[in-house]
Amino acid sequence: MPATISDSTHPGAEAWVELLRTLADPIRLRTLRLLEHQVHHGLSVGELAAVLKLPQSTVSRHLKTLTDAGLAAVRRDGTSMFYRLSEAATHNSIRQLRGLSKQYLDHDPAARTDAQRLSHILRQRDQDPAHFFGKAAPEWDQIRAQWFGDTFHLEAMLALLSPAWTVADLGTGTGAMLPLLSPHVARVIGVDPTPAMLKAAQARVRQHRLENVDLQRGAIEDLPLPTATVDVALLTLVLHHIAEPLIGLREARRVLKPGGILLIVDLQPHDVELFRTKTHHRWMGFNRPQLEAWLADADFAHTRWHALPSRTARSKDEGIPVPDLFAMRAQTRNAG
Repeated sequence: MPATISDSTHPGAEAWVELLRTLADPIRLRTLRLLEHQVHHGLSVGELAAVLKLPQSTVSRHLKTLTDAGLAAVRRDGTSMFYRLSEAATHNSIRQLRGLSKQYLDHDPAARTDAQRLSHILRQRDQDPAHFFGKAAPEWDQIRAQWFGDTFHLEAMLALLSPAWTVADLGTGTGAMLPLLSPHVARVIGVDPTPAMLKAAQARVRQHRLENVDLQRGAIEDLPLPTATVDVALLTLVLHHIAEPLIGLREARRVLKPGGILLIVDLQPHDVELFRTKTHHRWMGFNRPQLEAWLADADFAHTRWHALPSRTARSKDEGIPVPDLFAMRAQTRNAG
């Protein structure tokens, strides 16, 4: 098996002789020079063949020699292979050899033509987004999540909230929603009946310096808020803890302004007993007709139900399936 250059900056004699043999070919020298221009993304066999004006089979053969010698690296992108200069090829001794060859290639008519063709191909690639997005489509969600996280687009949607609004997070718990809401509205009020929860929420408010957030202790069934002072009320995974949900919905209606919006996120009907025994759920989820009837009784209108996408999550300790969620939006009637 032929020797290859190693990670050492000073290859042994056998590897050095093999390296000289590899470089003793004008096509491979021209190919290496082209790969120097595309360190990150790389060049495909087809692009290199178009630049070198050679059959793809010939280019592939030379690329294999360069790869086997450790001078070129390859990565797969869908069904395509992209080549770039290897890290080992940037070491001092190898870089000196490439620099020496560059002095001659700078005056070689074929190499100068290569550079012109490469510039043309790269301009076409930049001007044609389909080239990039077509290659990236199978892995695009994963790429975007790796760069920006899984929820950036959902968090950005909060900018659609009116900056003049007052939002009440009813049953705020530890205040997980507060840092998300605070930058986008005039005021956020977090209400919770449990002192320990409010203490954790207050720590979060201090940590994020949320100056427009006000925390108040109170039950959902008896909110410590004036009538008709809130633009949006949120009940996020709260309603199933309330003994009398209708009373809580009537209180939410009371504090909302005319035309105010109520958003409920909760569990769909389920039979996972763990939620009742360990997390004190009073209700095993809600179905749409039941909730629509309660909302009508509480004088809400324009209700809209949306089942959230099913998930395959299971509780870590017992392998219990997690029930599906829903979002339900309702609105108070405008005055008059």
